[in-house]
This record gives sequence, structure tokens and C-alpha cells, in this order.
Amino acid sequence: MDNLGKKERGSQSSLRDQKDKYDVNKVIALTTEEESIIKKARRKIDIRILPIMYLLYLSGAMDRSNVGAAMVNGLVESGFTPGMITYLGYWYTREELGPRMSVMFSALPASGIVNLLYGAFVLIRVGNLAPYQPIFIFGGMITFIVAIASIFVIKDYPERAKFLTSTEQSLVIKRINASQGSAEKSRITIRTILGTILDWKVWVFALLNLSRSYILYVMGFVGPSIIKSFGFSSATSTFLSSLVSITGTVSAIAFAFLFQSTPYFIRVLTLDILSVGCFAVVAYTRNKVLRLVFISILGIPLYAAIPTAMSWMSVNAGSTQKRALKSALFVMIGSVAGIISPYLFTTATAPEYTSGYAFAFGLYGVSVVLTLLLAFSLNRMNKNKDMNPQDVSHLSPEEQRAMHDYHPNFRYML
Repeated sequence: MDNLGKKERGSQSSLRDQKDKYDVNKVIALTTEEESIIKKARRKIDIRILPIMYLLYLSGAMDRSNVGAAMVNGLVESGFTPGMITYLGYWYTREELGPRMSVMFSALPASGIVNLLYGAFVLIRVGNLAPYQPIFIFGGMITFIVAIASIFVIKDYPERAKFLTSTEQSLVIKRINASQGSAEKSRITIRTILGTILDWKVWVFALLNLSRSYILYVMGFVGPSIIKSFGFSSATSTFLSSLVSITGTVSAIAFAFLFQSTPYFIRVLTLDILSVGCFAVVAYTRNKVLRLVFISILGIPLYAAIPTAMSWMSVNAGSTQKRALKSALFVMIGSVAGIISPYLFTTATAPEYTSGYAFAFGLYGVSVVLTLLLAFSLNRMNKNKDMNPQDVSHLSPEEQRAMHDYHPNFRYML
């Protein structure tokens, strides 16, 4: 009887495994009841995951302005940003990821607004400290509180989410496994690392991040200097530099709900072209009011393009482990812009900043070419998979996931 029971359990397990094999990179058809359950589960996940991750990213972005802790912040951010991109993929399918990414990265421009409010801390006197020092004390305290809270709020994986019912959890895991694989079961191997590094698409996606990162660093660190060159005072320039943060925050959130059915590459191209137009007015016109207006407008395409490009990179990874590695390289290459920009926008090149502006337009030119190259190549690869179907049902789900975006059922999102 024991042997018969073992055979039955083994047979059942084999059938489940066989079924799972065909679910890899396939959209799961849900009943009306299951759709309702997923909608409720997704709402729970949004409420539980997004707010704390938003606060963490907002705190990190605000602390980045602390020059005295620049090295520490850099070390933290180098792991945190790609980690957050990867973590969101633990909870959402490829189709659900884009809007959440836009909402999440609206914290980046929002930090510029909140940093102005930090100025109120100078009104708080703490012993014999200089007036500016309470800014770092209370700002750091807020970050510390958020970090401690995250330990208790953040859950590692959907498989361990007790805030979901067993039915909700089962459906969520089933959809994510089919879409991009279980993060809990994924393992990064030497083969995965080498395969990611040797994938040309990974580097093209990373290079796309250079143009936007460059403008981001320019506006964040030397934006007030550029505005000051228009003829405004230092204090007024610092205040006016927050205008791009306001328009950027609104834009990033708005784009989380708009144009989601439009292909990624069209959104990226359109936003990049709009960014170039705004930046050209800032660079080459001489009317200071007009230049200030277009610096503010620049926040709309710039801060909408950043999460859009990140999402495009993320949804085309093919697996959780490859997404983690791609995200790290994406952020790393983009950070190079932070090394370059301070040398091109200096007092020696002010107020024309000719080399700094020219470099920005050059990066955007490269970005447009690479975006078109990616769109053409990904579309061709999809067609090639359609014309040359392969049967990989003999492989386990884990073995199929190890194929990443090269899996025959995986289709790149354009």
C-alpha cells in the first residue's frame, strides 16, 4: 500500500510538473471569479508594498543631497535602486510593472520638493549647533524611522505574504511564475552572470540611461547655477530650481496611468524628443523668462522617461535573476553621467555652458539611434521565434527559466 501511495503521489506530482512546464512565459486564462480575486489581491499588494518602498526611495533621494555623506549614499544607492527595480518584479507580472514603476520613481522629483521643506529645520535651535546642522539631524532621523519601519512592513516574497488569503496567494504566485518566474526559487549563477554580461541588449538598455541620467544630474546639482546665469539671485535660483521637481512629480504619476497601451519604444522616443526641444530652448534662447518656463516644462518628459525606460529594460529580462543583473548594470552605466556633468558645467564655462549642452544633445542623439535599434531588433527576434517554434516541454520549469529571454515562448515587449 505504501508503495502504491508513493506511486500515486509521484504520478500526481509529475502531472503538476508537466502542467507547470507549459505555463512558462504563457498568459494564464482566468475565470471571472479568479479575475475578481486577483484584483483584490493586487490592491492588497499595492497598499502593502508601494507606500513603504516609495518612502524608502524618497528618503534616499533626499539624503543624496547631503554632500558630506555622498560616498555613503552612493554605496547605498548603487544597490538600492536596482534592488527596488528587481523587488517590484517579485510581486507583479510584466504587464503590471510599468505603472507601478512610474509611481515609485515619482519619489525622485518629489524629493526636490521635500528638500525645500527641510529648510524649515533651520528654525529649530539645538544646543550650540550651527543653524544648518539640524537639517542633517532631523533629516537623518526621518530616514532612520522609515528604514526601521521597513523591516517590519516589507515581505520578501508573495510565497510568504500572510496578508493574502491562501486562494489569493495561490493565484498571485501562479501568474507571476508564468510571467517571469518565482523570485524565491531563483538563483544567480556564474552562467547567468556571464550570459547577462555577454548579452548586447543589456548594454544597449544601459546606454539608453546615460542621456536622462546626465540631464538629471545637471538639473539636480547645477540647475540652480544655470538658473542663476539667467540673472536671478542665488536664493531665488535655488527656489526656482524646484519648479522642475513639481512638474516632474506630476508627470511621473500621470504617465503611470496614461499611454500604457503605447509601445515602450514610442513613449521613450517621444519623451526624449520633447526633452531635447525643451533643453534646446534653455540652452540657446536669451529670454530668461522663456528659459525658466522651459526648464520647468523639461520636468514633464524627463521624469516620465526615466521610469518608462527602466520598465522597458525590466520587462524584457526574461527572469528574475537576469532582471537583477540588468538593473545593476543599468544604474551603474547611468551613474557615469554624474562623474561627467560637474566638469562640463563649471564657473569657467558659465554662462554659455557650451560643452555641457553639446554633450547632452550628443547623448540624446545616441539614445534615439539605440532606441530604434532595440525596437527593430526585438521585433525581429519575436518574429523569428514565431516562425521557428521549439518544444522545450521536456525541460523543468527551472531549466526553462534559465533560458531567460531566449526561451521560445518569451516575447519581447516593444
